[in-house]
Amino acid sequence: MTQSYLQQCVLEALEKAKGNQTKAQKMIALRAMEDFVLLQALVKPHLTGLVAHAVGRIAIQQNARKEGNYTDLPIKPIVKSVKQDMQGFGLDLLRALGGPDVPKFGMEDAVPRLGKKQASQQHVNALHLIANKAKAKKK
Repeated sequence: MTQSYLQQCVLEALEKAKGNQTKAQKMIALRAMEDFVLLQALVKPHLTGLVAHAVGRIAIQQNARKEGNYTDLPIKPIVKSVKQDMQGFGLDLLRALGGPDVPKFGMEDAVPRLGKKQASQQHVNALHLIANKAKAKKK
């Protein structure tokens, strides 16, 4: 039933948007915020990946907290409606992307680098061996 309901909602949105997929996507997203059955149908195929991402992200944060390398990001208050949230979306996006303390995309929860480690003697020997073979081939 959920798949046919999802298809029905998508077809309705495409019809209202006169075939414009971008407008239909926005309509579906807004409707999914209020229609739990539609939201469930949209998310169901991706639930395993969403859960894996959430668990991995929290696990990384917990490990970083234990090591003392992590501080919590400020919590944004929950917006009462999607329309209110979308009004300042562009400005919020620009503010979020600019500034010196903004984390890079995909690195929000990453643990800071520990620094460069010195190469092992075995690694150095391997690089010298490769360089010597390259020189021998040129001669």
